[in-house]
Order: sequence, then C-alpha cells, then structure tokens
Amino acid sequence: MVLALAAGPAGAQIYRWTDDRGVSHFADSLHSVPPHQRDAVRAEGDRLPPPAPGAAIPLERVGAAYVVSARLEDRHTARLVVDTGASVTVISPATARRLGVAVRTDPPVTLRTANGTVSAGWAQVAQIEVGGRRSGPLRVVVHDALPDLDGLLGMDFLGTFRLELRAEVPALLLSPR
Repeated sequence: MVLALAAGPAGAQIYRWTDDRGVSHFADSLHSVPPHQRDAVRAEGDRLPPPAPGAAIPLERVGAAYVVSARLEDRHTARLVVDTGASVTVISPATARRLGVAVRTDPPVTLRTANGTVSAGWAQVAQIEVGGRRSGPLRVVVHDALPDLDGLLGMDFLGTFRLELRAEVPALLLSPR
C-alpha cells in the first residue's frame, strides 16, 4: 500500500519514515513527522506526477476525513469515509435496509471503537465499486458508526488495489496491484 499526502507548493519534498510497528508513512513536511522519527526520515524526491486524466477519484473533505462516493450492489450510491486504518468496510443499518441485504448477528462482530467495544451485525455485499474499480463479494460490518454518512470504506476493499491519497486535489487513486 502506498499512502502519499501532498499539499503545499509544487516541487516540495516528500518524506518517508517507518514507525515502530514497521508501517511506512509519507508526508510533505518534516513537521508532520513525529519528532522521535525525524532522524530516520528519507527524502523521496520531488512531488509525484499528477494523475492521468480520469484516473483520480474525487474525494469530499468532511472535517478531518475524506469521503468517497461508492456504488453498492450495483444499485445504491453511498457516501463512505476512506479509512486506511479500518480492516473492514462498515455500512449503516439504513444502508443495509436500502440494499435489501440480510443482516446477520451469528456470529456477532466485535468492534473496537473510540467509545469502547461494541457488537455489530454483518452482511454479504456482492460488489462495491469506487471510480470504476470493483471488488466483491465482501463481508461488511453493519453498524451506525458515522452520523450523516453511509459508512466507511476499509482495507478489505482498498487493500485489493495500489492506493494513493492526494490531499491537494483531494483525490483517491486506485490501480491494480
């Protein structure tokens, strides 16, 4: 997975560092690198080239999150937060009802959230499509995690592609692995 954050004037450096868990991170400013990691930072050169026309999937900035428009089951459009820290995709109960998918609670799914541990149901979704990139079938968690949004797009979908986030546009690029 490649995660590139790019903002600021053209020609700025991209910095790479690896955290204590071995995860690579990219930033456009040394100030974005944790102080205890700055000695191990590598400059990756100038900015990445602009994406090819049509390749960038537009993102909407909602607070500190990026939201993408996704098609579920090839018939419902959903607004999902792009969450590279989530291992699974989550949809709201209202979205599950609109899709007409059966929500199962056996076995229950345990979620660790900022508000503690909760149990949730799950459903099978035949396909998720974002910007023409498709994956499925996927087992998604059904939980009302995000007010005013339909859910979040996790690494079960995003991890099937080479991933790049561009903050200056903002845009998502998904290409085959």
